[in-house]
Amino acid sequence: MNRDFFWSLFIFFVILSAFFFVHYLYLVKNGFDETNYLYALSILVPASLVTGYIFLYLLFEKHHRQTRRLEHLVREVLHEINLPLSTIEANCEMLAKRVKDEKNLKRLGRIEGASKRLQKLYRELAYDIKKEIAPIERERFDLAQLLHERVAQFRELKRNPIEIEARSLVVEADRIGLEQVLDNILENAFKYSCAQSVVKVSLEDDILHIRDYGIGMDENEILHIYERYYQSDRSAEGEGIGLSIVKRYCDDEKIGLKIVSRKGEGTDVSLDFSARRLADV
Repeated sequence: MNRDFFWSLFIFFVILSAFFFVHYLYLVKNGFDETNYLYALSILVPASLVTGYIFLYLLFEKHHRQTRRLEHLVREVLHEINLPLSTIEANCEMLAKRVKDEKNLKRLGRIEGASKRLQKLYRELAYDIKKEIAPIERERFDLAQLLHERVAQFRELKRNPIEIEARSLVVEADRIGLEQVLDNILENAFKYSCAQSVVKVSLEDDILHIRDYGIGMDENEILHIYERYYQSDRSAEGEGIGLSIVKRYCDDEKIGLKIVSRKGEGTDVSLDFSARRLADV
């Protein structure tokens, strides 16, 4: 790509130089007066623009063609991944109606749970890929309903006890991206708390609070929490990219993000949806 780019620039420069040289010869032969200058310029400028357009088209057409091929391939792969996941889910539902044995029902439950986690990973993968290809369209939805859905999902995984109190709030935002944000915040709350410690989720007056009573952070740790791959507790599982994703999403969606934490007392993450809320509908 770089070699093609520089060669194209070089050829374009040569042709443009030839145009200006012809322009110069014309003015030398016919005299340097205003009429001759404007006449020569009226030919030179369009010719330069057309030449530049042709070279830019040739230069970037290969790149656009490769991008279109990649986009087509990605869509096909995502479609093929989705088919077996849907088949697994449908068959689990059918078997659950027929199977009566308690052990087999538990096994089916584990398969179904794994299938749901795979579907979530699939949606996130599809979301990340589509976001790179084209802007994600915002959706209108009830934030309280989304919160209850995500909390129910974590309760199925038998994580920490969760208390939720959320009033209806209709917002317009990137829904799948917000799911990732909520999951990352909740994962951190569970990860840095003991298994019996409660996590509180509350939504009131456009402000969402997710509060845990875990190990908390000191001021120095809070300064680094948005850095990619940073982890305040190196013994905890994870890649240390959760809060950097949260910060980037909130910046993009104009959602206020505030984190208050004290060592040994826990952490309160608040999201301000004032800019994303819709008038009463």
